[in-house]
Amino acid sequence: MSKEIDEIRRKLQGAFGGDGDSIFQAVVVEVDEEEYTCTVRRDEQVDYFDVRLRALVKANLQGFAFIPKLQSVVLVARIGRSNELFVCQYTEVDKVVFTDNDLELKVDPDNIDLKKGENITVHVDAGKLEVVNDKTTVTHQAEALTLLSDQATVKITTGGLTLAKGSSGLKKTLDDLLTAIQKLTVTTGVGPSGPPINMADFVKVQQDLSNYLEG
Repeated sequence: MSKEIDEIRRKLQGAFGGDGDSIFQAVVVEVDEEEYTCTVRRDEQVDYFDVRLRALVKANLQGFAFIPKLQSVVLVARIGRSNELFVCQYTEVDKVVFTDNDLELKVDPDNIDLKKGENITVHVDAGKLEVVNDKTTVTHQAEALTLLSDQATVKITTGGLTLAKGSSGLKKTLDDLLTAIQKLTVTTGVGPSGPPINMADFVKVQQDLSNYLEG
């Protein structure tokens, strides 16, 4: 890796026409993701602060920014003959950030996060995909797809479907309804009737609910 870094450094120095100090190898020891700057250490002795990760030190600057991994090796270039420095080559990237007006995208080895305006966000990791739009959230996991909108919930899993709002749910409502039907009696000329003669059919339907409904 060191030979490759040295070769890149020599090529960049040739392209920029600088002297031996215009581009140098260093190790990242600190990163400021708010200002998009970092601190690098050269030859394990000298620290350089506020090294730019973007063209300008400006938190709301649009475009791409690469966040280097701590303790990774970078090539640092000097801007003209000033004391301003910027990272021109990376060996390891911890995160990539892209911003454009009200759009923000962040990608790291474990997560992808997208934000559009104030209400829309998308999150992806190894276990789930989640989309949020104001009061509505859709979450897709390995064995479940869930839609939440205010107090309403629709959930699909390998075990069945859940449809609910607040403390009320479709399965419970149907279960209560079928239980009430099984106890149904009506007034007749000779007194109250007995339970429905086809009660067994309602019991079967009630038992079947668990095959496709949850909650």
